Amino acid sequence: MVATGLLALLSLALNPAWAGTGIVPTEILVKYREQAFTSASGGRAIGHRVFVLPATSGRFGNTENVDPWQRLRQQLDELQTNTAVEYAEPDYHGSFDDKPTAAPAPADLGYASQWWLDKVGARQGWAVATGAGITIAVIDSGVDLSHPDLQANLRSDGYNFGDGNANPQDIYGHGTFVAGIVAASCNNAVAGCGLAYRARILPIKISAVGSGTFASSAVAQAIDYAVAHGARVINLSLSIDSETQTVAAAIQRALDAGAIVVASAGNAGGPVAFPGTYPGVITVAGTNQDDSLWAMSNQGPEVALAAPATGVYSTLLGGGFGQRSAGTSYSAPMVTAAVAAMLQVDGRLGLDQMRLLLKSAGHPLVSAGYGFGVLDMGAALLTLLPDLRPDKQGYASNDALQLNYQLPPTAGAADIYVALTTPVGEFSLSPDGMWTAVADKGYLPIAKSYAANAALNGALFGAGGIFPPITLLGMPSGRYTWRIALVNPLNGVLLGPVIESPMTLN
Repeated sequence: MVATGLLALLSLALNPAWAGTGIVPTEILVKYREQAFTSASGGRAIGHRVFVLPATSGRFGNTENVDPWQRLRQQLDELQTNTAVEYAEPDYHGSFDDKPTAAPAPADLGYASQWWLDKVGARQGWAVATGAGITIAVIDSGVDLSHPDLQANLRSDGYNFGDGNANPQDIYGHGTFVAGIVAASCNNAVAGCGLAYRARILPIKISAVGSGTFASSAVAQAIDYAVAHGARVINLSLSIDSETQTVAAAIQRALDAGAIVVASAGNAGGPVAFPGTYPGVITVAGTNQDDSLWAMSNQGPEVALAAPATGVYSTLLGGGFGQRSAGTSYSAPMVTAAVAAMLQVDGRLGLDQMRLLLKSAGHPLVSAGYGFGVLDMGAALLTLLPDLRPDKQGYASNDALQLNYQLPPTAGAADIYVALTTPVGEFSLSPDGMWTAVADKGYLPIAKSYAANAALNGALFGAGGIFPPITLLGMPSGRYTWRIALVNPLNGVLLGPVIESPMTLN
C-alpha cells in the first residue's frame, strides 16, 4: 500500500473489531522523506528512514476515558500533516498461523507418522534434490537451537528481534515446529524428516520471550536481516493485523534481491491475510489429509498453492517430535522446502518461473473451483530435468533404435550433454551426430547455451527427429545406458542429476 492509501488503511486497520490479535499498537512507524531524513529526530531508527515513535501523547488533554484506537488515530492524523513525513502507521501486531488447541501426542513418533511427506511427493523429490546449499530464513518464534533433529542444519548467525539480542532460542514452540517441516535431518535415527532435509536454516526470532505475538516492525527488520545474510527463501508462517507499508517495503526489497518469499494464507476461514496478500509472495492455503481444503484455511485469488495443514508431525521444543495444532503455518514451510529443493537444481530460477512450475505440477483438490492445487514437490522437480526415452527396453540386432527427448524450461542458458555407455566403452554425442570416445576427448556438449521458457519434446533419433534412427545391426549385445545432463555453462555446475535410461541389445 502506498502512502496515499493511509486513509483507507486507517478506516480498516483502526477498527478493533477487525484487528486479528486485538492488541492496540503502542508504537507508530514513521517514514521520513529523503530530504527530511537527516533532520528527523525522536524515536529509534530501524533502517530505511523508518523511525519508531511511542504511540502516546499528552497533547490531547485528559485521555483516561478516550478509546485507545481513537487516541492512536489522532496521533497518526497529526503526524500525517507534517510534510516531512512520507507515511505513518501503527506498529501492528501479528500472530503465528496455527490454532491454539493442542493435539494429543501420538504413540508412534517418527517418519511413519509423517503421512504428508508422501502426499507432497517427498521421496520422488529426494531422488532429485534435498535443498543442499540453500539457506532458508525461518522468521518465527525462534528455533530450539539444541534440538537433535535440527542442530546439524542450523546456521549460527541467526538473530532475535523480539528481545533485541543474538539468541533466537524458541520458547513458544511454533518456530521449532516450522523449522522441522522445512529441514529436520533425515536418516539419522532421530524423530522424522524435513522436506528439504539438507537445507540450512537461518533462525530469526520476532516475538519477545515466549509470546505468540510480535510487532510488524520486527518482521520488517527480520526480512532485511534474512536478505543481508544470504537467505534464498524466506518463510513467513504468520499473519499481521493489517497490511503495513513497512513490512510491504521489506518484502519488496527481498523480492528485488532475488529471494523467494513464502507466506501462509491464514486461519480465519475468510480472505487471505497480510503478508499473503502482497504481490510476489507465494501464498499457501491448507488442506486435510484427503486433499480437501481445511475448513479454517483462508483462501482467495492470492493463493498459489495448498499443502497439508492438519495432522502434521514435526519437531517439538525440548527435543521432542509430535503434533501441534492445525494451521496454514505448517502448509507454508512445505512449499518453502520445495522451493529450496528447486533452487538446488537451478539456482537461477526466478519467482515467476517458480510459481508457474509449482502450480502446474500440483495435483487437484478433491473439490474443483479453487484455482489452485496441492503441492507435489516430486513432480515439480522432475519438470526441471532432461530425459531420454528409448521406444522400448529390449532390442534385437535387426532393430532400429528410436530415442525421444524431453528438455525442461530453463532459468538461463544451459549446455546439453548426451552420452552412451556400451559394452565396449562410453561415447559422447556431438552436434553433428558423430560419436567420440569419452576416454579420448572427454564429454562434449551436443548443444551449447540452450534456453527455453517452456518444456520441449521431440525425437533425438527417429523419424522426423534431429537424427535418423540408429541401426543396431553389428553392434555388440549387452546393456546400454543413455545419459543426459544439463550444465550451467558459467560455472560447470550440473543442473540436477545425470538422468540414466538403460536398454538391452540381445
